[in-house]
Amino acid sequence: MIRPTIFRKFLIASLLLALLPLLVASIFQFSGLEQVRDRLALEISNSAEQQAAEGLQMRARQVADSISDYLYRREDDLRFLSRFAADRQVLLSFWQQQRSEVWERRAVTAQQVREVREQLPIYRSFALIDATGQERMVLKDGRFLAPSELHNVAKPAATEFKSETYFNEIKQLQPGQIHVTHLTGFHVSKQQQLAGASEPEQALGSRYEGVVRFGMPLYGPDGRFNGAFVISMDHRHLMEFSQHIDPGPHFVTAFPSYKSGNYAFLFDDEGWIITHPKLWDIRGVDRQGRLVPPYTASSSPQNVEAGTIPFNLDHAGFIHPNYPKASALVRKQQSGVVELTNVGGARKIMAYAPILYNTGPYKKHGIFGGITIGYQVDQFQQQASAGSQLITSKLKEHRQKSALFISLAALVAALAAWLLARGITRPLQHLSEGARRLANGETGSRVVVKGSDELAELALAFNAMVAELEQRKANLVATLEQLQESRQAILDERNFKESILESISSAITTFAPDGTLTSRNSSVECFLGQSWPLGSHYATVFAGWENIPARIGRAFSEGSGYGREPLKIEQDGRIRHFDVGIFPIGEHAERGLTVTLRDETIREDLREETVRLERLASLGKLAAGISHEIRNPLTGISLLLDDLHDRAQLGDKDREMLTKAMAEIERMERLISALLTFAAPPRSRFAPGDPGEAAEDVVMLMQRSCQRQGIVLSLERSPLPTCLIDAEKIRQALLNLLKNALEALPLGGMITTTISRDDHDALITVSDSGHGIPPQDLPLIFEPFFTRKGAGTGLGLSITRQIVEEHGGSISVDSEPGHSTTFRIRLPLLQALPDVVST
Repeated sequence: MIRPTIFRKFLIASLLLALLPLLVASIFQFSGLEQVRDRLALEISNSAEQQAAEGLQMRARQVADSISDYLYRREDDLRFLSRFAADRQVLLSFWQQQRSEVWERRAVTAQQVREVREQLPIYRSFALIDATGQERMVLKDGRFLAPSELHNVAKPAATEFKSETYFNEIKQLQPGQIHVTHLTGFHVSKQQQLAGASEPEQALGSRYEGVVRFGMPLYGPDGRFNGAFVISMDHRHLMEFSQHIDPGPHFVTAFPSYKSGNYAFLFDDEGWIITHPKLWDIRGVDRQGRLVPPYTASSSPQNVEAGTIPFNLDHAGFIHPNYPKASALVRKQQSGVVELTNVGGARKIMAYAPILYNTGPYKKHGIFGGITIGYQVDQFQQQASAGSQLITSKLKEHRQKSALFISLAALVAALAAWLLARGITRPLQHLSEGARRLANGETGSRVVVKGSDELAELALAFNAMVAELEQRKANLVATLEQLQESRQAILDERNFKESILESISSAITTFAPDGTLTSRNSSVECFLGQSWPLGSHYATVFAGWENIPARIGRAFSEGSGYGREPLKIEQDGRIRHFDVGIFPIGEHAERGLTVTLRDETIREDLREETVRLERLASLGKLAAGISHEIRNPLTGISLLLDDLHDRAQLGDKDREMLTKAMAEIERMERLISALLTFAAPPRSRFAPGDPGEAAEDVVMLMQRSCQRQGIVLSLERSPLPTCLIDAEKIRQALLNLLKNALEALPLGGMITTTISRDDHDALITVSDSGHGIPPQDLPLIFEPFFTRKGAGTGLGLSITRQIVEEHGGSISVDSEPGHSTTFRIRLPLLQALPDVVST
């Protein structure tokens, strides 16, 4: 039996004291690191999934809001155009101006395909329909259809897509109401789109040519239904909202990858898909006008493979139950995120949001439809997988180092036990020096001790402590590096959201509960004239903006006044209109307020111009009626006065009074004639001609009057291509301008008429060296009945502008008070008006 000597006891105790705590600590440490690794991997995965879902949902809501605003702007276009439904020039000009960018892939050659961005017309066609349903005028794809191409759309079989009932729906509406159809177009099959390609993103075959029609009834003054006016929005502009969304790292794409599952599509309030990378999934009718039935669980494999059936979310529960669930929630005007598998087998999350819209048949659910944005699940899990792999690698490396450290520690402990009896002073000295180095931060140094006593064991424990500190320091540095990477990811996300705010044209500001500015986008500087520093008070930021500071103060103090209100304010000498929005951040604005400014000046100016035109039309009708009723009794009075004037028994004073009365009646006759000309101008007879010849005739006619008044009248004429004009009306317009110039030069002067051209227009200028026009009168000179001359009618310039605009031209004036006045007329050349029709 081995005698339990003190040496052995000390040796065993030393080994247990040195190795057992280290082993236990290593076991706990390894177990704790495993738990930390699993928890970090789970948190990274959950965080990535949550961020992806929130980002997709926010983007879906933004796109849905954009589509809703886009649809209401189409209604505004319809209301505007319905006032000019019979004016071909207005319709053609509006069709040419209303364009939007379309980004698509096109084949340059058989082997070369490139991406093209092009501004294309928003509308396919405008149609004026009479009360029986017969099309009276149709502007389609930039040209007016011939009479033989027009149809009676009261019969669905005669419509473009063989089954449309929009005219009968419009006929049931009250004045001012609007009917909006669902997407209509001929169904595109898989073979037609792919045209031999294997995937949609490679295909350059047929494209889907559908329309969404907006129409409203036309009623006469007697309240009788006179017909309808219909505008047809091109489906390609609806595709632009979803076609280029890439929820992956590229953000946008010319054409998304269907196999990846990273794409977006739109569906209507009935569940039908209306935009999709696979065109055969979009609702459509066959060539007989019958709606193609949707893809269901009972669809034949042949039809599915051939791609001859469209897709309806309400019937897609057999593919994944979340498809009809998302459609139902959108009809309840709810947004959210679901996880599902598409027809191609891609597992993804799908964010959905309702497109709020309540016109016509869309009032049923208050939505036009919904948008979905899908993102493949395994892509946002890559970040969690990479983090887990990094943690596992570091943990494995730590294990290897720890095992080596434990082995070395065991060897040192055993050796120390053998040498414990050696020397005491030297170990104490080494311990003292090691303690000083450790105090100075030199964690890499070790204490060299010889001996096997308690001091040597203490020295070894000291070395083990230093090694552990060094290891923990290394672990801390690694953890800090990982935190830095996480912080960078958070900063990237914040910068992404800030870039979205910076892209918005409206001014957006946020204020803390104490009223100080906490954020603003770059548009604030355009609206407020400077970029206010953060921390500025709202009263300072919106100083001079009328009641905005008071509204913000009321929102903070009373918790009321939220929402949007219009604001009319004078800036830089002009009236501007704004839409001011105040919205709480958090419940009852506990986290502050968001204040937005949107410039509505252009929209308000258009509205005022429309009101002005309506007022002038009403004035013209009133003037025509009054003039007709006054002219007949005036003629009788004039004849009676003329008979009295010729009687011999009248005295000289009586004859003088009768002469003056007859002169005044003649002046009233001239005013009535001018009113009738303005209110009901004679129908123009357009023919190819040269405005310069009309100008020569007028100059020759006015030459004698100018000579009597001491005025030099000159004409400078350059050769012009042919214009489409009514020569008699052009002479009348120029005669009005020359007469005004003649009246502005009572003491003589100079009048110069110039005929020239630029690329597209004929230019006619009439300049005089008279006293000019006061600046305050310039905006009014073309208004009917405005005059500063006591005997004038105030209709000359109004009639002149009416004639010029009837020719598709424009007139402007420049005047320098006390020196000169110049009128400029632009008339389109015949070669610039290929679609003008003589009337």
